[in-house]
Amino acid sequence: MKTQDLIGLLAQDPMPAGPPVHQQLAKSLIGAAMVCTALVLVGFGINPDMGAMAVSPAFLTKMLWLAAVAVFSGYGLLRLARPGVSAGTTFWGLALALLAMMGLGLIQSMQASSEHRLALWMGSSWQVCSVSILGLSLPVLGGLLWALRQLAPTRPALAGAAAGAMAGSVAAACYSLHCTETSFAFFSAWYGGGMLLVSALGSLLGARLLRW
Repeated sequence: MKTQDLIGLLAQDPMPAGPPVHQQLAKSLIGAAMVCTALVLVGFGINPDMGAMAVSPAFLTKMLWLAAVAVFSGYGLLRLARPGVSAGTTFWGLALALLAMMGLGLIQSMQASSEHRLALWMGSSWQVCSVSILGLSLPVLGGLLWALRQLAPTRPALAGAAAGAMAGSVAAACYSLHCTETSFAFFSAWYGGGMLLVSALGSLLGARLLRW
């Protein structure tokens, strides 16, 4: 069969188009986020002081920060899920978001007395914070990587890193229902560290699992 004949046949009987990229990613993200929330409720429990903490400036600032990370990583996912599309300003935005929280942490640390500075950075749960965020992120990361496999990313490592950043921000937001820390320095060090670990894991897995 000649090439032109094959093209004609394909044009007459096109394959049905799948759902839009944002719908495929959103379905996986919502389902995995529900699993992540359930894990926090069952495995960690909600902070008994969450009612008061939820309206505190520290908590609201943290959630706005995590929302910014989610927005930038979501923007990157929508771009990188398509063949031949670059990440754009995704990783610049993520870097600026992390630097912004680190800046707040440094200002807070400089304003504190010298004997209290270490406590601002370490808090009372530094041993478990980053590891908990990494663990909680796994179902979200798995769901996003599965969705990306149904799409056509041509930059698998970057797409995986963006999926990891999104998974890390969702896991950190869920973990916040349990966490009692209120220091910007703590958030930048241990929440930020946890999200960076997830993004690195996503990049490693993406390079292997999303390769055509």
